[in-house]
Amino acid sequence: MAKYINKKMNHLLTLPNTYNTINSKEIAEELKSIKINENNGILTLDIKDLYVNLPINGIIKATRHWLHKKNNNENVITQLLNVIKTIVQKNYFQFNDTFYQPEKGIAMGSPISGSMAEIYLQYVETNYIKQWWESDEII
Repeated sequence: MAKYINKKMNHLLTLPNTYNTINSKEIAEELKSIKINENNGILTLDIKDLYVNLPINGIIKATRHWLHKKNNNENVITQLLNVIKTIVQKNYFQFNDTFYQPEKGIAMGSPISGSMAEIYLQYVETNYIKQWWESDEII
Protein backbone atom coordinates (compact mmCIF):
# COMPACT_ATOMS: atom_id res chain seq x y z
CA MET A 1 0.00 0.00 0.00
CA ALA A 2 2.81 2.42 0.88
CA LYS A 3 4.44 1.85 -2.50
CA TYR A 4 1.18 2.54 -4.37
CA ILE A 5 0.33 5.66 -2.34
CA ASN A 6 3.87 6.99 -2.77
CA LYS A 7 3.55 6.67 -6.55
CA LYS A 8 0.10 8.31 -6.47
CA MET A 9 1.41 11.19 -4.31
CA ASN A 10 4.24 11.88 -6.76
CA HIS A 11 1.64 12.47 -9.47
CA LEU A 12 -0.58 14.68 -7.31
CA LEU A 13 2.05 16.92 -5.72
CA THR A 14 4.36 19.59 -7.01
CA LEU A 15 6.83 20.64 -4.34
CA PRO A 16 8.73 23.93 -4.77
CA ASN A 17 12.21 22.47 -4.09
CA THR A 18 13.39 26.00 -3.28
CA TYR A 19 16.20 25.05 -0.94
CA ASN A 20 17.03 21.61 -2.29
CA THR A 21 20.07 20.39 -4.07
CA ILE A 22 20.48 17.31 -6.19
CA ASN A 23 23.91 16.29 -4.98
CA SER A 24 27.09 17.52 -3.33
CA LYS A 25 28.68 18.41 -6.69
CA GLU A 26 25.85 20.86 -7.38
CA ILE A 27 26.38 22.50 -3.98
CA ALA A 28 30.13 22.74 -4.54
CA GLU A 29 29.55 24.51 -7.87
CA GLU A 30 27.07 26.94 -6.31
CA LEU A 31 29.40 27.71 -3.40
CA LYS A 32 32.21 28.64 -5.80
CA SER A 33 30.17 31.54 -7.14
CA ILE A 34 29.24 32.99 -3.75
CA LYS A 35 31.26 35.98 -2.60
CA ILE A 36 31.68 35.74 1.16
CA ASN A 37 33.08 38.52 3.29
CA GLU A 38 33.22 39.16 7.02
CA ASN A 39 29.51 40.12 7.03
CA ASN A 40 28.35 36.81 5.51
CA GLY A 41 28.04 33.29 6.70
CA ILE A 42 26.75 29.96 5.56
CA LEU A 43 24.06 28.05 7.39
CA THR A 44 23.44 24.33 6.94
CA LEU A 45 20.88 22.27 8.75
CA ASP A 46 21.21 18.58 9.48
CA ILE A 47 18.45 16.73 11.20
CA LYS A 48 19.53 14.00 13.58
CA ASP A 49 17.55 10.77 13.21
CA LEU A 50 15.18 12.46 10.76
CA TYR A 51 12.58 9.77 10.06
CA VAL A 52 12.06 8.68 13.65
CA ASN A 53 11.63 12.29 14.81
CA LEU A 54 9.13 13.57 12.26
CA PRO A 55 5.77 14.47 13.82
CA ILE A 56 2.96 12.45 12.28
CA ASN A 57 0.43 15.29 12.67
CA GLY A 58 2.90 17.64 11.01
CA ILE A 59 3.33 15.24 8.10
CA ILE A 60 -0.45 15.04 7.61
CA LYS A 61 -0.80 18.84 7.84
CA ALA A 62 2.01 19.39 5.34
CA THR A 63 0.63 16.80 2.92
CA ARG A 64 -2.82 18.42 3.09
CA HIS A 65 -1.20 21.81 2.42
CA TRP A 66 0.65 20.64 -0.71
CA LEU A 67 -2.35 18.69 -2.03
CA HIS A 68 -4.54 21.80 -1.69
CA LYS A 69 -1.87 23.94 -3.40
CA LYS A 70 -2.19 21.74 -6.47
CA ASN A 71 -6.02 22.13 -6.35
CA ASN A 72 -6.72 18.43 -5.99
CA ASN A 73 -10.25 17.17 -5.44
CA GLU A 74 -11.25 17.36 -1.76
CA ASN A 75 -12.56 13.79 -1.79
CA VAL A 76 -9.25 12.54 -3.20
CA ILE A 77 -7.33 14.54 -0.59
CA THR A 78 -9.41 13.10 2.27
CA GLN A 79 -8.99 9.54 1.03
CA LEU A 80 -5.24 9.91 0.51
CA LEU A 81 -4.73 11.47 3.93
CA ASN A 82 -6.67 8.66 5.60
CA VAL A 83 -4.49 6.03 3.94
CA ILE A 84 -1.28 7.97 4.65
CA LYS A 85 -2.28 8.40 8.29
CA THR A 86 -2.83 4.66 8.59
CA ILE A 87 0.51 3.88 6.93
CA VAL A 88 2.56 6.23 9.12
CA GLN A 89 0.72 5.44 12.36
CA LYS A 90 0.94 1.66 11.97
CA ASN A 91 4.70 1.62 12.19
CA TYR A 92 5.93 -1.64 13.72
CA PHE A 93 9.30 -3.31 13.95
CA GLN A 94 10.61 -6.55 15.40
CA PHE A 95 13.62 -7.07 17.65
CA ASN A 96 14.47 -10.40 19.32
CA ASP A 97 11.09 -11.95 18.48
CA THR A 98 9.21 -9.02 20.04
CA PHE A 99 7.19 -6.46 18.07
CA TYR A 100 7.33 -2.77 18.97
CA GLN A 101 5.43 0.30 17.85
CA PRO A 102 7.33 3.59 18.15
CA GLU A 103 5.44 6.50 19.70
CA LYS A 104 6.51 8.96 16.98
CA GLY A 105 8.17 9.17 13.60
CA ILE A 106 7.91 7.20 10.41
CA ALA A 107 9.45 3.89 9.41
CA MET A 108 12.90 3.93 7.86
CA GLY A 109 12.88 1.79 4.74
CA SER A 110 9.19 2.22 3.95
CA PRO A 111 8.54 3.18 0.30
CA ILE A 112 6.70 6.29 1.46
CA SER A 113 9.08 7.55 4.18
CA GLY A 114 11.38 9.56 1.93
CA SER A 115 8.46 11.33 0.27
CA MET A 116 6.78 12.08 3.60
CA ALA A 117 10.02 13.52 4.99
CA GLU A 118 10.46 15.68 1.88
CA ILE A 119 6.84 16.89 2.01
CA TYR A 120 7.22 17.85 5.67
CA LEU A 121 10.63 19.50 5.35
CA GLN A 122 9.58 21.56 2.33
CA TYR A 123 6.52 22.68 4.27
CA VAL A 124 8.72 23.82 7.15
CA GLU A 125 11.14 25.55 4.75
CA THR A 126 8.37 27.36 2.88
CA ASN A 127 6.31 28.39 5.90
CA TYR A 128 9.01 29.13 8.47
CA ILE A 129 12.60 29.23 7.27
CA LYS A 130 11.80 31.25 4.14
CA GLN A 131 10.05 33.89 6.26
CA TRP A 132 13.01 34.09 8.66
CA TRP A 133 15.43 34.31 5.76
CA GLU A 134 13.50 37.05 3.95
CA SER A 135 12.94 39.06 7.15
CA ASP A 136 16.68 39.02 7.92
CA GLU A 137 16.02 37.25 11.23
CA ILE A 138 18.67 34.75 10.18
CA ILE A 139 21.94 36.59 9.73
